[in-house]
Amino acid sequence: MSSSLVKNRIGGMVTLLVALVLAGGVVNAAKIKAITEKVDAIMIGDRIVDIAYHLGVMPVAMSIRGSEWPESKPYKVVSQILGCPKRVTVKSKERVPDALKKFGVKRIIVERNPQFCAYMPKVDPVNIESVLKERNVTGISIEYVDFSKGVESAIKQTAKLLGKEDKADALIEKLNKKTAKMKAGMSKEKLGKKVLILKGTYQTSTGKPSIRVEAPGGYADKYFLEPLGCSNVGGVFAPKDGKPKKGHFDVPKKRKFVDLGKVIEANPDVIVMTGDVVAVQKALAGYIEKNPELAKVPAIKNMAMYKLPIHIGSSIFKYPDMFKKWQKILSN
Repeated sequence: MSSSLVKNRIGGMVTLLVALVLAGGVVNAAKIKAITEKVDAIMIGDRIVDIAYHLGVMPVAMSIRGSEWPESKPYKVVSQILGCPKRVTVKSKERVPDALKKFGVKRIIVERNPQFCAYMPKVDPVNIESVLKERNVTGISIEYVDFSKGVESAIKQTAKLLGKEDKADALIEKLNKKTAKMKAGMSKEKLGKKVLILKGTYQTSTGKPSIRVEAPGGYADKYFLEPLGCSNVGGVFAPKDGKPKKGHFDVPKKRKFVDLGKVIEANPDVIVMTGDVVAVQKALAGYIEKNPELAKVPAIKNMAMYKLPIHIGSSIFKYPDMFKKWQKILSN
């Protein structure tokens, strides 16, 4: 297959994917405006915000991993994002105290989770308590939702704090049904696909793409690849020390192209595109011009390249549907 044909086919697929993603974002934002009510509180932690939304409530402000959690974009329509928990507890400690004054609220609801972020294990939303003490902020109620007791308990705790106890059981039942259906549809046989996950960033100022590869052992492995019996072949991109940055390996950039030569070494059956898929498409097409051997990789030769949802543990209620998408694609 010629490099120009590969580029054209990839380009057409990506254009359609981008249109669908943008359309979905608009619908979700409108839905959130219509069905949620505001609570006079600041929430710190992805999962409590996700639960609150599904209970019909959003905080006036929130601290979540917005850059890593695509499904959070519509939430920002009705709640101000203050930055991620690392930002508000380490780098910009004034943000929560300033927001408390700005919105005139005296209540913070915090996610207590022993595994809050696999990318940054030291980050802990609970540290906001020491930030308030350091800043001499008083008269603030800090309430916690403990996720160490499981998701069902966390839903009940959140519902109680928000005065939505009457909705908790129905929400739990809905989640359990979706989870049971997901598990029932899982094949007992391992799919055995070799998967490479490329995350793209498009630099508007230069028109050049940047690519990162999801490292083995991360969120995709935990939530999708391991349960489906597939392997993450992104390890070929590991630097000399073998350590990823926030769960990813950076792909080297040359003067005129992104060096994707190791994709040939990885020889994936499927390429999963995350982040800015146009950047991934541009990088692949650019390297094929440099080295047409890339077109012989099974994932490219067979056009097995897909945009699939990422899951970092935040979208509790969407995970079963995300899993089914991965399962369907990797089962082909």
